Amino acid sequence: MKTKIILIVGASGVGKDSLIKEAKKDLKKEFNFVKRYITRKPDKNEKNYFLENCAFKILKDNDYFISSWEAHENLYGISKNSIKNKTNIISISRSTIEDFEKCFKNVYVINITLNKEELKNRLIKRGRETLEEIQKRLDRSYDKIEAKNLINFENDKSFQESKEAFIKLLKEIDGF
Repeated sequence: MKTKIILIVGASGVGKDSLIKEAKKDLKKEFNFVKRYITRKPDKNEKNYFLENCAFKILKDNDYFISSWEAHENLYGISKNSIKNKTNIISISRSTIEDFEKCFKNVYVINITLNKEELKNRLIKRGRETLEEIQKRLDRSYDKIEAKNLINFENDKSFQESKEAFIKLLKEIDGF
């Protein structure tokens, strides 16, 4: 089997982690769901490897990560040894797509989107940020995503419908 990479991108709060969590329940045997290293402790929606900033920087300086980035005052990284010879599902920053496209032939990017009003409601419900921080996030403009194999996924249906559509999409990309 060839190594295949499915990168999941999208603004914070669009439902990336929730969709990945549900897909993992159904597909954990067929796919490798890659955990990120983050300098923020995990919460109920996101399981990650927590690292203090100094430990993260040591790993980065020692070329441990295939890709790393900073977002919202946290450091994120994907370890090289977490990629398996199967289909890998990875939630990343859109700014790091090129890191994977340089290293692997079979890279697909799923951009999860959501209208701003619903996104605002989800961010408020999540409770990680103040209303001012949420508004700043909503006011950001994003550059067009540059990716060889880009798929847009609008996450605006009921959670059950979105989950089923997301799992179907992952299976289609994988070829089964």
